[in-house]
Amino acid sequence: MTRTVTLIAAAVSAATLAGAPGAAQDGQYVHENGIGPDPDHDTNPATVTRGIKLVGDDALTDHDGPYRVITFEPPPGKHGEIIRKDYEKKFGVTFGRGLTRQVCEGQRRFYYDSLCTYEAAPSGDYAAGYVNYLNAPLLIKFDKPVCVATMAIYPTGGKEEEPFTVTIRGWDENGAALPAAKVEFEWTQNVVRWRHMAGAYYLGARAKTLSVEMTSGNAAERGDVLRFLIDDLAFVQDDCATVLADFAEVDAADGLEEEGS
Repeated sequence: MTRTVTLIAAAVSAATLAGAPGAAQDGQYVHENGIGPDPDHDTNPATVTRGIKLVGDDALTDHDGPYRVITFEPPPGKHGEIIRKDYEKKFGVTFGRGLTRQVCEGQRRFYYDSLCTYEAAPSGDYAAGYVNYLNAPLLIKFDKPVCVATMAIYPTGGKEEEPFTVTIRGWDENGAALPAAKVEFEWTQNVVRWRHMAGAYYLGARAKTLSVEMTSGNAAERGDVLRFLIDDLAFVQDDCATVLADFAEVDAADGLEEEGS
């Protein structure tokens, strides 16, 4: 997979990653602070989370293996249908309440009560729309923990150059919280097909549950219910060492350093 990736440092442990992670026992990674989620039990996990931001044509690049991709295209389902366990059997992925399948196919969208306000989805004719009137985040659960997860994501609308932040929080298979990743961007109305992908990758632990939250940077908008769209949810569960090494190379090329605590 060749693409331009902007990596944004998220909350991390005090351990500093020295180059690419090295393989350890049971497929885990060696960190300065030890192996695994909290090897020395000092509440300072050897876990690093980084945000992934892909924009423009890079965000539309096809995902190569070992990525698995949910496009939200029917079948199964149809416009307006609730998405909960549609992808449990094939992908081992379930979604929390508030997600529905939305048509984005050109001008046909005006014949539907669609949350999709754009003429085209990032891929195909459909995306998934999320709305929660308590502004609770979208929950995504995997039967097998992931080391990388990305998705095309965009608000249904906004003000020109309105700043938005996507926050991705993760929990491991024991329910322990992982450091959060945040990706920031600005909304523009000059969009036919939104080209913004956000995600996170995890070193030292894997995420079994994710929450995805979008907030506006405008103070006047923060109390409003925020609707957003997602498409092409891509994730990696196997061959993590190869994929994470690619990200580590981008880190090194960009001179990205971790923030210690």
